[in-house]
Amino acid sequence: MKTVTVVGGGWAGLAAAVRATQLGCKVRLLEAAPQLGGRARRVMHDGLALDNGQHILIGAYTSTLGLMKTLGLNTLETLHRQPLDLRFIDGTGLQLKNWPAPLNVLMGVATAKGWSWRDRWAFLRRAQAWQNAGFVCDASTTVGQLCQGLPA
Repeated sequence: MKTVTVVGGGWAGLAAAVRATQLGCKVRLLEAAPQLGGRARRVMHDGLALDNGQHILIGAYTSTLGLMKTLGLNTLETLHRQPLDLRFIDGTGLQLKNWPAPLNVLMGVATAKGWSWRDRWAFLRRAQAWQNAGFVCDASTTVGQLCQGLPA
């Protein structure tokens, strides 16, 4: 049996270790930090547990969910899903209620603080285009390209 050494216990290193195990290899995982997860890990700050890294995993959301399922995690129980909240510190922006779709989006857009009616229509048109595409895009598409023409 081959032994594979994986350097780094972040999500990429852990995914590599899982894949090597699936291929029949023995894995030795080296991690310098006291906790696995790399930059996407829980951080304690003044006694408060903060999840520091969801922004890192968003670009690989489908792969992240797939890895969690491979490991036997029930994502419906493991993840704490919340309504979308894209507000600036001054309260402007988009905040969705925990309502059924599409009412949550329609009400969120209708009440988005700091958005003009032009911004609202631009967002709804773009969201409809995303839905028509099955929420799938080319892997080389950037977030900036996906959001081109949308309100800040």
